[in-house]
Amino acid sequence: MIDRRQLHPVYMLFALLQTVKGLLPVAIITLLRGTKLTHLNLYWYLGIGAVIALLLVYGYFDWRKFSYVLEQDRIVIQKGVLFRDEKTIYFSRIHSVNVEQPFIQRILGVAQLKIETPGGNKKAEGILAALSAKEAEKLRAQLLRSSDKGAMMEGAAQASETPAEPATGLSSDTAEEKPSAVVPRQEETRYRLNGGQLLMAGLTSMNFGLVAAFVAGLISFADDFIRLIAPDHFIENIAQESKSLMADYLGILLIVAGALLLAWILSSILFLVKFAGFEVRMEGKRVAVSYGLLDKKTHVFDPRKVQAVIIEENLLQQMAGYAKIRLQVVSSDKNERLVLHPFIARVKLQEVLGSYVPHLKVQKADTPAPKRALLYYMRVELIIAAVLSAALIFLFKGPGLLSLVLLPIVAYWCWSRYKTAGIGLENGQLTLRKRYLSRITYYIRRPQIVVMSVRGTRWQQRKRLYSLSVHALGSEQEYSVRCLDQASIEPVWEWYSRERK
Repeated sequence: MIDRRQLHPVYMLFALLQTVKGLLPVAIITLLRGTKLTHLNLYWYLGIGAVIALLLVYGYFDWRKFSYVLEQDRIVIQKGVLFRDEKTIYFSRIHSVNVEQPFIQRILGVAQLKIETPGGNKKAEGILAALSAKEAEKLRAQLLRSSDKGAMMEGAAQASETPAEPATGLSSDTAEEKPSAVVPRQEETRYRLNGGQLLMAGLTSMNFGLVAAFVAGLISFADDFIRLIAPDHFIENIAQESKSLMADYLGILLIVAGALLLAWILSSILFLVKFAGFEVRMEGKRVAVSYGLLDKKTHVFDPRKVQAVIIEENLLQQMAGYAKIRLQVVSSDKNERLVLHPFIARVKLQEVLGSYVPHLKVQKADTPAPKRALLYYMRVELIIAAVLSAALIFLFKGPGLLSLVLLPIVAYWCWSRYKTAGIGLENGQLTLRKRYLSRITYYIRRPQIVVMSVRGTRWQQRKRLYSLSVHALGSEQEYSVRCLDQASIEPVWEWYSRERK
């Protein structure tokens, strides 16, 4: 007998809530313009009521038509009101099953389950948008058990079809390059962030990219509100009053300092909201990472699917001796990089990797860029800074002289990038290290490298300087280090390109 299951009944409200969510900005702007609901005639109320009724009816049929069935070797998801859609996901293809609680699901007291397979679209292969928290956890555990059994059966079938290979006399480096045989130790190992650690992590996060995206969205949404609420020329009047109360130089410095302080505070708040309740733990042979205050997420993955480890350290974290650990995992989203730990002491990096990703280790990038590469790290950036300073001085005369401070700042930034650049090769593992603003260290083993390329301009080749880049399995991103000595790259290239005999 087929055990056909349905989502939680609150799924019937999703169509209505998604529509309300999309129309909420329009409704707020309409109310701020002075439109009163009491002034609307009867037809408006009838129309709104009819739309709500239609959405509820559609939600009911959508819920009735949405079902999923667990068969012996697969899960089948069926949905669609007007057009039926059936999706089959074989257990052996499942690489992770994640339970999330986005804002709407958290308000309604349900959870969302996402089933991911390698090589899929950016969205998960299968999404069950409304399950009770208990049912979601139960189904996740069931799917992961079935996935492990399916993968074992598939591997046994392939092994029986593959003839035994003769002894090859491979070197010890090659023999070590089989991370699929390595699994984390099974002791109960958990890492959490307490309140003090979370606050310190937020204050040192400096995620200005996230702040910029948040502020841009907020400005685009709030621009109409400001124009409606504030008097005419409100912003211009404030600017004029501020200018009359302070000198030009002081005003510029205060504006810059205030903007940086606001961005820092906002970055800290966003970090606290995102990583509140962080925990990483083992669930059988899989790693589970959970975090989130408003949008709670739980990522579960097989450590054998980890292709590379990325260690990120911004300036404040580097001075404090902390780092963030990201992982490149075979996933439906080829750009996805999971956070294994957002704020861990640098001295504990090997301890964390040994607990959850034992086939990758913390190693040094002990071969730096040569001295003759410094010019190539500095010349373009310094020329741009000099041209920009000259343009500002020409346009603003005296106040433009402040832009000269860019030259030593850019020079130090370029020098730090040059000093950070380096590579290392040890025990079958390649280490790349570079800096843009944060220092990034990249660990990867040979079997996970899909493409390795060595490039250099004509002028760089005359100086025997080349850039090395690698592309990991299941990822669209590449990691590269610029202007390395040819003598340093040749052993790495030979290690990667040699044929197994």
